[in-house]
Amino acid sequence: MTEEHLSTDELQDRCWAVLAAAAEGRDQDVDELLVTLPWADLVTVVCGIGSLAVGALARSFGLDEDTARGRVAEVARGLLAERLAAREGPADAE
Repeated sequence: MTEEHLSTDELQDRCWAVLAAAAEGRDQDVDELLVTLPWADLVTVVCGIGSLAVGALARSFGLDEDTARGRVAEVARGLLAERLAAREGPADAE
């Protein structure tokens, strides 16, 4: 991790680089692209990648980005709730 922050253009480039490396299954390259970032830049890159994903989903489903953001958030919360319930097991098992 470094203390040097990236410019906005460099952060956007980093988002695309992580996306490309992840698409190609290059986990080690993703690690290298992220491990060197200061915390604030890491958060920016992660949020940027999430925004790219939401934008891609919006386009693929023909939705405006605001609608897509709402739907992705709903689906993500639903999946998280299902995963939590599966780990906890049935309530009457106690």
